[in-house]
Amino acid sequence: MIFRTLFAFFLLASALQAGILPSQVAVVYNSTDKNSKNLADFYALNRKIPQSNLIGIKINPFPTISRSSYENQIRQPLVKHFTEQNWWKLGEVGGGITQPISCKIKCIVIMKGIPLRINRCPVPEAEQNKKRQFKKNNEASVDSELSLMGVESYPIGGIQPNPFFKKNLPASNNPANFMILVGRIDAHTFEHCQRMILDAIDTEKTGLWGRSYIDHAIKGGGYDLGDKWISNVAKMTQTLGHPTIIDRQNNTFFTNYPMTEAALYFGWYAHNRNGPFVNPNMKFNKGAIAVHLHSYSASQLTNPTKNWSAGLIDRGAAATLGNTWEPFLSMSHNFDAFYNSLLRGYTLIEAGYHSIPCLSWQGVVLGDPLYTPYKTKSPDKKDLRTDRSYKTMRLATLKFNDPQERFDNLLKVATRKKDPTILEALGYQLLEKQENEKAAKLFKLAKKYFKQPTDQLRQDLNLVELHRRNRDKSAALKILTRAKKNYQNLPEAKSITGLITRLNPPAPKPTKPSKK
Repeated sequence: MIFRTLFAFFLLASALQAGILPSQVAVVYNSTDKNSKNLADFYALNRKIPQSNLIGIKINPFPTISRSSYENQIRQPLVKHFTEQNWWKLGEVGGGITQPISCKIKCIVIMKGIPLRINRCPVPEAEQNKKRQFKKNNEASVDSELSLMGVESYPIGGIQPNPFFKKNLPASNNPANFMILVGRIDAHTFEHCQRMILDAIDTEKTGLWGRSYIDHAIKGGGYDLGDKWISNVAKMTQTLGHPTIIDRQNNTFFTNYPMTEAALYFGWYAHNRNGPFVNPNMKFNKGAIAVHLHSYSASQLTNPTKNWSAGLIDRGAAATLGNTWEPFLSMSHNFDAFYNSLLRGYTLIEAGYHSIPCLSWQGVVLGDPLYTPYKTKSPDKKDLRTDRSYKTMRLATLKFNDPQERFDNLLKVATRKKDPTILEALGYQLLEKQENEKAAKLFKLAKKYFKQPTDQLRQDLNLVELHRRNRDKSAALKILTRAKKNYQNLPEAKSITGLITRLNPPAPKPTKPSKK
């Protein structure tokens, strides 16, 4: 009932958010890169941002730059431009520190072509004797450092607290006038960047629909905080009416796992993109939000096979979060706070800054910063021609307060309409409640009604998971052996091989006796 109440609040709160106006956005591009300028023009045209708000700076497009290059080629030119345009008012706030006391610009959008990271430099003499956590860690993302670009002489070593963290406020009401929200439209190719922009705008009109895939492996060993974030996200997606598939095994989803119609993905923890995302056939739904928690998830954006952020965008995600260097878990984006903020109707960039506790650090927000994925949250009952299954589940969350009543009504609809998407989603709900026999019946029925072999294969894997939880390895292997034969021509069949190896690992190779 708590999450039901929260969902009702999300609907109310979304109507209250003013968002970020186009006139409050500055777009920064690399004037030495024609593609960067074209992308800035493309974004401004589609978001109706005044051309006078576009800023070109001259800089070599190296992904990683020195602190002096950041200062001389990025920060100072932007400070000069903001001052000349009268976009802010600077004032002294004590201790000889000058910072903005008011600012017209609430969001800076960085285009592909602007460097991503600032290298570590020797600790400045003025900071050497100060007791400060992580003071030697003065490497940072360009984006996070730019959020404080108007503040003079703050320590660059370690973190600066984010006064916008977990504040249920739009950017226009941010009481911390000295900071600016900074996001980035950047990816492996400029075509990906354009697609992210258009997908965001289209999704705002039609709504974000599809399945939620949650990699909820329990990491232990001091990682409880990340587990809690993932768990809370899963609860929210279920309450929203998203069909939610939760992987509770220690590793990530298996290689080429049949991840179809994915609108949301939250997971961890592997250094490089793996699992379903190495399958070239895997594509996210339009507008999808996909985030993988890893210390170096956004350390580079040019190779989609390495790290995570570029790879998720390469598979069709419209938005993601990342880290350019080691942020330490507690100073990463809090996934649950991020998703909670999106559900309240905030933009991507507001949610990104609502969810990270520090500035002058490692985080980046990738995607159209003005993207509001839950701008359309209540489907029109008269328009169920597309995404019918997902809209039906959303409408049920709004109509029925009692979970059991909602489940029963959805089951009747799914059975009558022979709707495999709803049947599978209800099966997962039963699986989470450990009602395994009832869940198995729904998975089998869903497999009967699904048309695509990839979706049928996922039902077999669902049944395997039931047997695994029941410690019935023999029954699980029997299903997998049959599935391996039936789906041998699918790329997704690799997930079967991986699961067989997990359940029935090969015997270790005999060792040769040592010679004395």
